[in-house]
Amino acid sequence: MNLPDLTSLQQGDPSAWDAAFHWLWPTVFAVAQLKLQSYFPSEIEDIAIEALEELVEKVRAVKSADELKPLAASIAHHRAVSLLRERFAKKRGEGKTDSLDAATDEGQTKHEPLSEDSPLADLDQKELAQRLGKSISELKPPLGEILSDFFLRGLRYEEIARNRGVAIGSVGVYLKRGLEAMRRIWGEREEK
Repeated sequence: MNLPDLTSLQQGDPSAWDAAFHWLWPTVFAVAQLKLQSYFPSEIEDIAIEALEELVEKVRAVKSADELKPLAASIAHHRAVSLLRERFAKKRGEGKTDSLDAATDEGQTKHEPLSEDSPLADLDQKELAQRLGKSISELKPPLGEILSDFFLRGLRYEEIARNRGVAIGSVGVYLKRGLEAMRRIWGEREEK
């Protein structure tokens, strides 16, 4: 699917938002599912919808349609983490200050939340989306495109291989190399 028309979205055009919904839904749903599946699977759809509602409010500040998916993913992530914190606080008894990290360690998740002292914790959603988009654009082709296809567009290996003209076995290799390159890019920026 093509990028939605940002001007139409900013003007509140219902047909543009319908098309954008179908384009953004797999991304926000996947991000919410990643965080909530183990603990509150019944909340995944609600968080994804809330993320899109919040995106509607923030779309006027967006400068490029390329920023929409990373921004929507960031909003969904933050909403899911907020829900986890709220529910775990109620479960443990409000007022306790145990770390949410300890709760996710027990669940053996492979994705770790940002630590409080992380430089990324200070970035707001829009800055993080812009930084992510800029970093992906700095990657050598086809690394950035394949990372975007997989993580932002939610495409399967078969679809990526067909769209990018690469062997299906190479998609995983490109993803691994792309993630390693992103780590290097972000690590170099943190050192400056």
